[in-house]
Amino acid sequence: MSASTDDPIIRIRGLRNAFGAQVVHENLDLDVRRGEILGVVGGSGSGKSVLMRSIIGLRTPDAGEIDVLGVNARSDANEDRLAIERNIGVLFQDGALFSSLTVGENVQVPLKEHHPELPESLLYELALLKVKLAGLPPDALDKLPSQLSGGMRKRAGLARALA
Repeated sequence: MSASTDDPIIRIRGLRNAFGAQVVHENLDLDVRRGEILGVVGGSGSGKSVLMRSIIGLRTPDAGEIDVLGVNARSDANEDRLAIERNIGVLFQDGALFSSLTVGENVQVPLKEHHPELPESLLYELALLKVKLAGLPPDALDKLPSQLSGGMRKRAGLARALA
């Protein structure tokens, strides 16, 4: 069966997340369709990050179903996890860069993880492209995160998410 353009790329049904007696999500349903931009807004501790971590598989919810790009995000199958990881990028709030790696090396991390067969020259070119797309100058590739301003660190994190 082929997917319609109206089919959600993220589909959540009956999501429940709790920390002890503190229930963060109860029976949450959500659909996000291709091309749709969704903002999740709420006060501190209202569950925005918990929702995102559940969607991308960094947290196992207490109950519910999550499908990302037609794949069960709660699956334990390695090929299902890889299918999701290869098709999404996440920009963390503070960039979450590896402090001991240059910007170029940080951008190459997901490429090396998911495409170890790529030659170093292509990894460099892809990292350079992503850095430029994120609005950083080419010389940022050789800088450590500590050598960047806060805005540049966010852009470096965006370049890695694009990779």
